[in-house]
Amino acid sequence: MAEEQLRRSVDAAMLPIVASLAPAGVLEAHWLPDRVGDPVVWIRVHSEVDRAAIESYTWVLPQVQIILARLGLAPDKVLALRLEVTSGEAEDRLFDE
Repeated sequence: MAEEQLRRSVDAAMLPIVASLAPAGVLEAHWLPDRVGDPVVWIRVHSEVDRAAIESYTWVLPQVQIILARLGLAPDKVLALRLEVTSGEAEDRLFDE
């Protein structure tokens, strides 16, 4: 899969990912390729409690992988996907002294 096609497929998946995970507390999602070009999807929730909950749900990663596969991401990239979770609460504490 060409780099541009990979980018378009993963970009197109962000809105459906957020929509499908919103009931579990997901507020937004974005992706960045890692050093070898595999996608890393970052999802953001409100609190650290929400983050811990999302990380404990075994269905979240497969849900994201299914959405990416349906939107044309190659199977090898789907399987290589990493999911990272952050919270607004933790981000706010980054600047606390």
